[in-house]
Amino acid sequence: MDYTKDIQKAIMYIESNLDKNLTLKAISKEVGMSEFHFQRIFKKQLNIGVYKYIQKRRMANASFLLLNSELPIIDIALVSGFSSQEAFSRVFKMYYQLPPRQYRIQFKNFFRRNVKMTDTKIKGWLISGNNFDKYTIALDTNQYHSGNQSVKISQKNSLLTEEFATVMQQVSAKNYLMKRIRISAYLKSDKIEGWGGLWFRIDGKQFEQLKFDNMQDRPIKGTNNWNYYSSVLDVPQEAEVLNFGFLLQGEGTLWADDFCLEIVPEDIETTDFSADYYPPEPQNLSFTE
Repeated sequence: MDYTKDIQKAIMYIESNLDKNLTLKAISKEVGMSEFHFQRIFKKQLNIGVYKYIQKRRMANASFLLLNSELPIIDIALVSGFSSQEAFSRVFKMYYQLPPRQYRIQFKNFFRRNVKMTDTKIKGWLISGNNFDKYTIALDTNQYHSGNQSVKISQKNSLLTEEFATVMQQVSAKNYLMKRIRISAYLKSDKIEGWGGLWFRIDGKQFEQLKFDNMQDRPIKGTNNWNYYSSVLDVPQEAEVLNFGFLLQGEGTLWADDFCLEIVPEDIETTDFSADYYPPEPQNLSFTE
């Protein structure tokens, strides 16, 4: 059974209540599951426990507040769910290798100096698309799901709806042959007029397409907070290259963070674009109404 929508609903609830007392009971009730079942499904889908995920997001939000606000550290500790600055500092250092005060002093001006980045070289990633030069693609230190930056694609003056840009990778398929693979990431959107999402394509030796999914049947539109998205495909024996990334078509802004490529069990459903696209039998062969 596919629980992707349930997990997305839970993440939306968590994002909206990061500064409140989030309990497993409240979150599982929001998605209509028992606490035990929800906790098991959440960890299976995201490879992280519920409370660990909440802590990770609160630390990311805390790092943002440290660099972009003048709030006292004790106030940031309180909105991050800690009753003391000492406990907050200890956990923050686990994630960012520096205590909050030192992190703020060392990086505040550094990040502000680099908010507007024009260098589109992102280590390990390629930038492509149709008229992608009309898009702004850069690292963004003001918006991120974890760590301290994400990648942003934006376009404000698109005249052609078929224009798109993508940030992508290509890796060898040899370590994943005959396996079920999931590409996942956290995405955030702002005023997308066209659509955006993840995409995943598996090519053969002659670069022929063997498997494909681009989320066009479940697109991201409009404005949405950080949420989890995934694409799952079976890698055939003849596969040569795995291609994956995220794309934006038309106007708007799309951020991506925390990509993951992993082998998953057979009970995770595939999202192969061709799976439901073609009808099982020929239709209307006599051209009747």
